[in-house]
Amino acid sequence: MKLDNILNESREWRRIDVDLAAKGKMTTGKSFESRVVNINPDGVCFVVPQGVAAGQEVRLVMELPAIGKMEARVKISWAGYLEQYKHVRAGGKFEDLPEKEKEKFLRYYHLKVMSSMGG
Repeated sequence: MKLDNILNESREWRRIDVDLAAKGKMTTGKSFESRVVNINPDGVCFVVPQGVAAGQEVRLVMELPAIGKMEARVKISWAGYLEQYKHVRAGGKFEDLPEKEKEKFLRYYHLKVMSSMGG
């Protein structure tokens, strides 16, 4: 199965909790430090500055342990302040992810799934 097909079938994949260092850059040029808090093959949920809204795009560089850096363009699907975490989070989908970056991300996702299953 091609990676494009795997990414398009996100409903079949569960979210995996993570704590990844990341740096974001908005299309306005504003940069920010971030943490990615969960992932699935289609996208990520991460900490964002106040004012980020659905429809915006963010360039996100994540550090994937045992894999290396991964850079992705993420289109924000939702964003909001979450009282339980005391910060703003956003969820977004990857946009035009290059094949090399897809492979890195899916390798990391697979490692996380296997470790969560005790494998």
